[in-house]
Amino acid sequence: MKKQFNFFYQFSLIFLILISSLACSSNDDPDPTPIEKQEDILSVDAKVEKFLLDHEIPGASLAISKNGKLVYQKAFGLQDVQSGKAMTPQTQMRVASVSKSFTGLAIMLLVQEGRINLDDKVFGDMGILGNSYGSKPYSARVSQVTVKHLLQMTSGGWVINGNRDAIDYQQTLTNESYFDWMLDNATLNFEPGSQYWYINSNYFVAARIVEKVSGKSYSQFVKESITDPLKMGSTVLAKNGLSGKQANEATYYGQGDTKGFEYNFNIERRDGDAGIVTTAVDLMKIVVAMDGNASKPDLLRSDFYNQFIQGSNPNQNFANGIAKSNQFKYFYGALPGTRSGYMFHSNGMAVTLIFNGNADYTKTNYSNFANAHDALMVELLTKDINVYQDIDQF
Repeated sequence: MKKQFNFFYQFSLIFLILISSLACSSNDDPDPTPIEKQEDILSVDAKVEKFLLDHEIPGASLAISKNGKLVYQKAFGLQDVQSGKAMTPQTQMRVASVSKSFTGLAIMLLVQEGRINLDDKVFGDMGILGNSYGSKPYSARVSQVTVKHLLQMTSGGWVINGNRDAIDYQQTLTNESYFDWMLDNATLNFEPGSQYWYINSNYFVAARIVEKVSGKSYSQFVKESITDPLKMGSTVLAKNGLSGKQANEATYYGQGDTKGFEYNFNIERRDGDAGIVTTAVDLMKIVVAMDGNASKPDLLRSDFYNQFIQGSNPNQNFANGIAKSNQFKYFYGALPGTRSGYMFHSNGMAVTLIFNGNADYTKTNYSNFANAHDALMVELLTKDINVYQDIDQF
């Protein structure tokens, strides 16, 4: 009996020592998968806060990635001035023309699937949309428009009296009725492919191509092919008026002649060219999925990505829903009370920055504000980039 007691005693003692050793190891050794906690970077925060103060913008949301990792996210100022509600990283905002990158990517996904080509004609007997819209015979120019002409802004027009973009007219019409009206009344002032001219209506038409080819609504195709796979749960299409605001969407504040027009236009018409509502972090998810960087898988294979970023003869720097300059690729958006942008660099850095305020873009001095926004983003991507932690908050 004594030997049996000693055996169990020795076994119990060894077991207790082992448990104690493991407990000490757990407390003393670093966790192999530590919780990643962001630390404020004052030098970054100061730059954004100064921009808001200098330009009288209520609030902003920022996301920065480095080699495919979300290394910084921060909200600044107010999402609603009247209530004093603070902006948060979860606050949704319109991104205006940055939506064109969603449409360009949607078209490229259809190209990648072999369902269309960028050189396919859009209208007429052999066109993707055929003769479905409008009541008048198509002009020779309209019949020559290709998918690429729309995306690269070289269609030649879609303008009304005084060369105004047709997208601003007939605000009460449904999208289908508006498309009929546009084809009957808007003109192409140049031969397709011959001139670069930034016209929003090009992307309205491109969204209709997405619908025709996919057999789904534009919103459904974008959801199933882009936002769901990338887990962009805060990304939706905007709805008209104050009543159409998302529960967590910021209030918009225009300046000058744009003040009062923040909700006074048909944004649902603008689905393909300006209709996306999202967060800075969600926007970063699509940026790192279309940046050509191997750190995270892209939605487009390399050969189709190369088509995506290919510019036209009239403008080599404006591609198929994305713009480029030297080592930068980017896009900006502006609506009454909204300014947004994304930018990524060949050094592996990317930034998304969205404001719920905007200067008056109807004035010639708007370029001062736009240039300041651009300079801020360039600085965040290229200056002191070692201040960012090696964390990933995606």
